[in-house]
Amino acid sequence: MIDVETKIHDKFSIEFKIGFSGQESSKKNDFSLNSWIFVPNSLDVNKYTYDKERFYKDMRSNIRLITPVFKLKDIAGNKAIPLNNVKTSFQNVLTEASDKNLTDLEFQLKLFGAVFKSAVRDSVNSIKAGINGPDASENCSDYIDDVSTILEEYRRLYSLARNTKAGNIMSLFAFTDEFMSHQVEMRTIRIIKAIDRQKDTSLDKARRHIADFIIKEQEYKRRQGYKLAAKDENDSNKELLFRRSLLKKYIESSLYLKIDKTEDGRAIQQVSFSLAAGLAMLVYSLTSLIFQKHLGSYPALIFILLVAAYVLKDRIKDLTRWMFAQKLKDKYFDIRNDISIKKKKIGWVKEGMDFISDEKVPAEIMRLRNRSQLETNNDFFEEKIILYRKKVSIDNEMLKNHYDYDFKGINDISRFNINYLKKRMDNPIVPVDYLDESMEVKTVSAERVYTLIFILQCVAGDSVQYKAFRMTANRDGIISID
Repeated sequence: MIDVETKIHDKFSIEFKIGFSGQESSKKNDFSLNSWIFVPNSLDVNKYTYDKERFYKDMRSNIRLITPVFKLKDIAGNKAIPLNNVKTSFQNVLTEASDKNLTDLEFQLKLFGAVFKSAVRDSVNSIKAGINGPDASENCSDYIDDVSTILEEYRRLYSLARNTKAGNIMSLFAFTDEFMSHQVEMRTIRIIKAIDRQKDTSLDKARRHIADFIIKEQEYKRRQGYKLAAKDENDSNKELLFRRSLLKKYIESSLYLKIDKTEDGRAIQQVSFSLAAGLAMLVYSLTSLIFQKHLGSYPALIFILLVAAYVLKDRIKDLTRWMFAQKLKDKYFDIRNDISIKKKKIGWVKEGMDFISDEKVPAEIMRLRNRSQLETNNDFFEEKIILYRKKVSIDNEMLKNHYDYDFKGINDISRFNINYLKKRMDNPIVPVDYLDESMEVKTVSAERVYTLIFILQCVAGDSVQYKAFRMTANRDGIISID
């Protein structure tokens, strides 16, 4: 299965979170993801102005394991392995503070923090979605109880770690604790915001319960010396965001995979180029022999013809290399990313990018593009189309042999940056004149926007799905992604 989520990551980039998860019964799972990007002609994007190197600078990817899914209630009730794994690993360190045991504890703490974050996020989203329902207050109460139980149990271990002199064990617990505290405060506040939007007095009690919990957590953060948001303190808030970012990267590093990036099909390409050079040399040699045999008495003419044959040889070599490149393009990609865990390869991701014409776009994709009649009949419209291909292969057995967690697959998090494109956009605000009812000329402001269409074809086994997104932007940045 291929799951696609998209969002605006920042003012100038959109994020595609693409999950590749296969069938557990399969030893190996293969996926294909083809993306057609339709770019307005006015941005002057083509293979000469926007080459592969520029594209891959703008389209950057990170690959990580899909976070194992656990419910808060299961973690709190000791029915799930995350917290139990931390306890076991901690006990191993107390028994023997070896480098191996300390490394395993750090990994288990990071992964527990990542699992906790996902569980809190899912619970908060569920509460927000059902905020109008009859069980809203009960769901809020259950959420607070579960989070409180997990934090208390974890911090009990943290207090034990403070009395341990083994390595940097206290710091390891502290980083995960601070990360969890920030996540709880930040995401729980979103429940209060959802309640406030409802203006429903029946939720007042639930709101007070949640607010009391947040205040209690903020007091804990002050005692621990963790950063808190503060009114009119820009420097402090800047440090808070920086700290949150560092902790997020630290915790989620347990999920990121090692990537070895190489040029795909390099050996085949070199062989094809050698064959092209050999063919060109063969033509030149045969031509030289023929000229010398039949025109031996005309040395000046032979010289001129040999120079012409030499020039022809270079053209034959270039033409043959181009023909080989075109034949190999569909089979081989630009980049091959080998992904591994603990130096053990678990799969690969290949990427390829090319500009293509309308004629090479499948009919189903053009139907989804759904150009208007004006666009279709406009000879100067000439929308440019980028085909961005991905091929993914995951070895399920290798993936499952490393950890006792049930990892379903990998997430490919790709971010497309429009900074290069925005330089080619016109002024974002344009004056428009009109005549009002009193026959006076008035001027209003109109926003000039550009639209990029992304159509994704997701192929997993026999399943084929299509996803279509419209990104609206101007020179000031991305406005929306629908």
